[in-house]
Amino acid sequence: MALFSFKKKKPPAPPVIGLTLSGGGMRGIAHIAVLKALEEYHLKPHIISGTSAGSIIGAFYSFGKTPDEMMEIVKHTSFFSRSSLKLSKNGIFSSNFILKLFKDYFPEDNFSILKIPMYVAATEMTHGIVDFFSEGELFGPLLASSSVPFILPPVRIGEKIYVDGGVLDNLPIEPILDKCNFLIASHVNSISYDELNKMSLMKEFDRILHLAIAKSVYSKAKYCNIFLDPPKMTKYSLFNKRYMDEIFQQVYDYTCQELEEKGFRKKM
Repeated sequence: MALFSFKKKKPPAPPVIGLTLSGGGMRGIAHIAVLKALEEYHLKPHIISGTSAGSIIGAFYSFGKTPDEMMEIVKHTSFFSRSSLKLSKNGIFSSNFILKLFKDYFPEDNFSILKIPMYVAATEMTHGIVDFFSEGELFGPLLASSSVPFILPPVRIGEKIYVDGGVLDNLPIEPILDKCNFLIASHVNSISYDELNKMSLMKEFDRILHLAIAKSVYSKAKYCNIFLDPPKMTKYSLFNKRYMDEIFQQVYDYTCQELEEKGFRKKM
């Protein structure tokens, strides 16, 4: 009599979720809303990449700060205030307020404090390339990644000079593309066309910057399992947190709706 043995099938391995966060100045608050929604829909990332504001939000989250804690930090921190005005040939503002933020909330200036692997994008000026940082000192790469040209001064790391990573790569999926099998990207700079007749100089700078880099950003959407692009984000300032609660709620609702439409369900 033949004996048959049946091997139990192993359950499929859970996906390795990667998350890429774009730059966007104070619109980076939108990434906090995205993170809150992702957690509620069982999509907490295992690896993160970011540029500019996205790198800072990503680092705080990787360190262990919750979305609610990050919103409290934003609420109690002064950004681009008059006391930070510098008006030098290298930038309108000093970056000391950003450095103080890191020193206040991170116990050590090293990537090793981060609990989730993190890649930070910065634009290297001499050769016009993007470098990705994931180990060693943390504060320098974060400062470099968020040094918007003419607004904040460039940052020297070793022998190289860096500015905002978003200049060349405002959606840096490259360093994590082969390290995850489910990629989510959050882009917070969709252009609003409602305010063309009442643009300040800063609004004009914002629009020119994001018109210039939009094509390269949207060309990467096809590599993402979920591409989050909340509408009309440029109606919110790069440099002012006045509408932080409105940004958060709008993007949280948008993200929840997008995830529901893709078949994800909230934790019960």
